[in-house]
Amino acid sequence: MPRISLRTAAGEPPDHGWHIQVAEDSNAPLAPDAETVAIGSSGLATSSTTMRSWRRGGITLHHIIDPRTGLPGTGPWRTVSVCAGDCVDANIAATGAVVKGEGAAPWLERLGLPARLVDQRGEITRLCGWPAPADPAR
Repeated sequence: MPRISLRTAAGEPPDHGWHIQVAEDSNAPLAPDAETVAIGSSGLATSSTTMRSWRRGGITLHHIIDPRTGLPGTGPWRTVSVCAGDCVDANIAATGAVVKGEGAAPWLERLGLPARLVDQRGEITRLCGWPAPADPAR
């Protein structure tokens, strides 16, 4: 079966790559001090339980369903961003990491995929060369 490749940006990337702001809210306004990453000919995707969520019966639910239970995933990660060869693979890995829960970090490391995982408390884990945010004092 042929592989379909989607890109996050069209055309040749600028010399220092496409600069993309990473946020849990895709509607967040662009901000000069926000965390950004640069990508070239690769894909970047973020999956999150925070934006597409609702309450039913006093319980917060979201759109990422764990196929093992048929219910929204309950793992430690509220947001996962992944860089991969293309957007399809990045999206698969980001959503899969939310579902995998505790096993997500070792799984992404085995795959060698740069990733940024945000836990339920807002603590950030960076893997496989995902860059730390630039120091605004510099």
